[in-house]
Parts: sequence; structure tokens; C-alpha cells
Amino acid sequence: MRALFLTGVMSVLATGCSLTAAGGLDECETSADCQSDQVCTQQVCLPLPAGCKAEPYGSTDADAIRMGGLFPLHTSPEPGASEDESDIQGFNAALLALEEVNQRTQGKNRIALYFCDTGSSKDVAEKQARWLVNDKKVAALLTAGSSQTLAVADVAIPAGVLTMSYSASSPELTAKPDTNGGTVGLLWRTSPSDAIQGSVIANLLRSDSRFGAPSKVGILYVDDPYGQGLANIISEQLSTGPTRVANRPVLYQRGGDVKAVLDSLDMTYDPDVTVLIGFADDATAILREASTRFNLKRENGHRWFFSDSVKDATVLADSLAASQARSFYGTAPAQGTGQAFNTFSARFSDKYKKDPAAYAYTSNAYDAMYLLALGASYSLSTTNAVTGVKIAEALNRVSSGTSSTSTQLTNSNFTGLAAQLASGQSVNIEGASGPLNFDVNGEARAPVELWQVSDTGFVTIANNLEP
Repeated sequence: MRALFLTGVMSVLATGCSLTAAGGLDECETSADCQSDQVCTQQVCLPLPAGCKAEPYGSTDADAIRMGGLFPLHTSPEPGASEDESDIQGFNAALLALEEVNQRTQGKNRIALYFCDTGSSKDVAEKQARWLVNDKKVAALLTAGSSQTLAVADVAIPAGVLTMSYSASSPELTAKPDTNGGTVGLLWRTSPSDAIQGSVIANLLRSDSRFGAPSKVGILYVDDPYGQGLANIISEQLSTGPTRVANRPVLYQRGGDVKAVLDSLDMTYDPDVTVLIGFADDATAILREASTRFNLKRENGHRWFFSDSVKDATVLADSLAASQARSFYGTAPAQGTGQAFNTFSARFSDKYKKDPAAYAYTSNAYDAMYLLALGASYSLSTTNAVTGVKIAEALNRVSSGTSSTSTQLTNSNFTGLAAQLASGQSVNIEGASGPLNFDVNGEARAPVELWQVSDTGFVTIANNLEP
């Protein structure tokens, strides 16, 4: 994957602008007329946003369907930042779906996916979204993460561009106004809300014998909408009902020094178990540092419980972090169990030589790209153009079919599903991530899986947990 990313983002374009416009800007006909860090926009060479690729993935035809992909492939926008392995695999999953769709379409039905690496920054994501919306004229944006998705949606919704996230789980997305004065919502996600995951985590800690009925629970969370939302839900659930559990939420800053935070947990609270809500790079640093704190050492009885974003092979690549995490549990949205997941898993493994189930949200990214393609096909068939509103209309027809059975969202079923939507029918779809039963808020409710850290990876213990 690293070779794919570096080849795409760092590739240089031919130079040689022949004309100079007023103000010193070079005129152009295509981006090949511009310098390597520029892109041809309305016949003028303008700076290419940092992290963005000038040429799209998928189709390069001038009349292709234009979509944007905003993926946090690095943990920071700063040079030399480490890669985010989970989102690299999410990007790979989306590219696999894009390849399969374009194999089954032609001409203006094919998709061009303009790509930007957000560096895990919502501010960078917002700037990149403005370029994709205003200059590339995309009809939809595929995003990751709650903070970045909320920032991107603020750009996309007023422009009538649809936002689809494969990993944004904050409950804040549920309440965000997204109709832009129309009748259909423009903010969608294939990842379930953390209202589900948070309740499952609280129930497990409160009543499951594997967790030893802890009397004190620490909740260590990244200070962003994802961490805040999930921490609040877990804390509220543990603090109510007949079986209450003392808990203390403690925040940390993404990429920051966690020593003082761990000192607070260690010396002033001494939890029996700590729920870690954060991303893989931070989780690695936290586990390493916690191994030096008496009350947070596994050998002294402390246990960890992990949220979905910790399910990342990067954590296990660090021997000390892996030794601290081994045998402990975590949760994530469950993978599908039908043919759609089996087909996706086999093809992903063949192409990328990795198990997609070893990372959270790979199947959600795959489904998200397929759903955008189905929406675009419907939009073209009804208006001969692709718009965010028409894509949303198509998504409203997903999971509203009258049949009691679902169609598996596999590569071989795509053409038939597109034809059904184009003919005005509604369909029920089961994707690689499970049933895509969207509600009025553009969310697909899904069960939660319980996984455990083993010597070699992540083992699924259960995949059907509900609040």
C-alpha cells in the first residue's frame, strides 16, 4: 500500500505552461501544463492542496462521475508522520470496490475518485473538501473519522454534495441538520453510531463475568467528537440503572504527552479496568507508558478494554504495547456474516495479502464506495447527471424494499441492483459490513463484535452483541 500511496501522491506531472495570465498565473488546458504542485482549474494553474493527488483513481475520462475521497493515511499532516494502517486498509477496501464497479460500467458511468490524505486533521480535511467541491465539482465525498466528517459536511451540505463516512461513529452526526432546505439528507454513514457500541461496552463491564465486576472503571479518551461521544455514553450507562459502577473519564490530546494523564489514573484513581478510546498510535504510546505505572500494570491486576480504533495491527507491531494488550478485549462494529463479506474478504486478501477483519471498518469502506456507485447510477438514469441529492434519493430506496430477503452486495450483484433502482424499485441490501438498513438519519444500525488480543492478532469472540 505504501508504494501505491507514494506513487500516487508524490508523482510529478509534466511541466511547461505556455501562457501567462494576469497576475502572473500560468494558463493551462490540462494539469499536464502545470508544475508538479499545481492543478489546472478553470484554465489557470493553481496550487494543489497539500495531501491531494491531481489525477484520480479509477477512470480518467473527462466525462466520468466525479467523487472525492478524504482518507487519513497519516497520523499528522506534518512531514515524516507515521502511517495509519487501519485507514490505509480502509482506503484499499474502497479502491477494491471502485475497481469492481468500473469493471461493470463504461463511459460516463465510470467513477473518478479524487484523493486527499487528510493527515488526520479536520482543518486540513475542510480545506481539501473545499477544493474537491468547488474546483473538482464532485457529487459526493467519502470520509473517515467523526471530527473530519463533521468538518467536511459543513462544506459539502450547503453545496448539495453528499457526504458518506465509513468510520464516523460520533452520536453528533445523528442530530446534524443535513437537508440543505430539501427533502433528503446529505450526511450518511455505514458505521453505526457509538450510542450502540458505548452501551455494549457498559453492559459488558457491568454484567459479564469475563471482566470480574470491576468496582472502578477508568475511561481514557481522545479529546475529539469521537472520544467525547463514546466516553460520555459509557460513563452515563455505568452511572445509571440498578447496577452502578464508579467511573472516571480522563481526556488526552491526540499525539500529546500522556505522562500526566496516566499519573492521574495511576495515583489518584487506581482503576480495576480502563477503557481506552483512541487511535492506534496513541494507544501504543499509552500502553508503553502505562507499563511503568504500578497500578496500571497487568501484573498488578489492572486490565484494559479497547474501543474500535485500537483494533489495528500497528499496536501489535510494538512488542511492549502488544505484551500489555495481550488477552484483553475490545469492541468494534461487527463484520457481515453473509456472502457479501465472504466475497469481499477473499478478494481483499488476494489483492492486498492482508486479512480485512484484522482492522476496524474495512468492510464499511467497501460498502460505502459501492453505495455511492449505486446512487450515482440511479442519478444518471433519472436525470442524466449525478448530484448529491439524487444519490441521497437512491440511498433512501436502500433497505426500504418490500421483500423479506436481502440481496448480497457483491460484485456480481451490482449491475442487477443498479437496474432495480433505476427502474424505480426499492431494494434490501446486505453488505460486507452486514445489513444496510438505513434509518431516517442516514445511519445503518449494526451489531457489535467482541474481540480479544491474541499472540498473533485479533480474535473475534462474538459478533452479534446488542445494547
